[in-house]
Amino acid sequence: MCTISAPSDAALARRAGRLRVLTLEQLLAAGLTEKAIRHRVREGRLQKLWTGVYLVGPAPAHPLSLAQGAVLSCAGAAFVSHRWAPYVLGAGPLPDLPVDVTVSSGSRHGRPGKVKVHHSYLLEPRDTTSRHGIPVTTAARAILDIAGTATMAELEALKADAEVAKVLTERQIVDVLARAGRHKGARKARALLADSTGITRSEAERILLRLIKQAGLPLPLTNFRIGRYEADFCWPHLKLIIEFDSFKHHGHYQAFHGDKRRTADLTGKGWSVMPVTWKQLSEEPLVLVANISAAIAARAAA
Repeated sequence: MCTISAPSDAALARRAGRLRVLTLEQLLAAGLTEKAIRHRVREGRLQKLWTGVYLVGPAPAHPLSLAQGAVLSCAGAAFVSHRWAPYVLGAGPLPDLPVDVTVSSGSRHGRPGKVKVHHSYLLEPRDTTSRHGIPVTTAARAILDIAGTATMAELEALKADAEVAKVLTERQIVDVLARAGRHKGARKARALLADSTGITRSEAERILLRLIKQAGLPLPLTNFRIGRYEADFCWPHLKLIIEFDSFKHHGHYQAFHGDKRRTADLTGKGWSVMPVTWKQLSEEPLVLVANISAAIAARAAA
């Protein structure tokens, strides 16, 4: 009679992958009995995250492992969501437990203190993605989901971080809001799309470009690549850049210091970087254009 030998710890680790998470069904399929699983848990070779989900090895669980385990603990399709989604996407700080998960059917009870299950009939395939092999909602959907309870400062920081991480565009937020219906976060999420002057970034760029044309100044190139950076407006022959200093980046560490580092790098390579704020554009457009004209003249004379 042929028997299946129990897998080694190393074999289980390979099967689990970097996040080290396996379900009860996966452990049984690998050749372990339920008795052998309980024995390995007692020895610390397996850790029980929660019912039906295990962590391979004695080391503490990485937060991403908790996120993956939270999804696997739910019946049916489930996605990391709300405040945990930006973290999984690399665009936000690590939240406290429980892990937020959204489902459209199946388990709704969660695991007290560990997994909080949200239910949504509005979740569409375009609202979901995958990162590190973990099903997760998009950053745009996460903004909508947390907008009902988050402050504007928190939403601004999240949006800025997500834009820096290249996992969010304004178009995605617009798309999510178009389908939001009476979602409790819709009103605040809509307010996030505009700053205190009511101007979005794309609108501000169009306004400034029109002002530059009206002033008879040389037209800049837009969204110009300089190595690993992208300049909003640029005159390459003058090595002059205009960057919009968004209110959305105020008061949050990652975007602020990322902008400062980029400016320092470009300045060190001989570029002149001129920041422009929404306030300048909306309240002092003539002064702003005069400053741009002076900067162009100064660089041309250099």
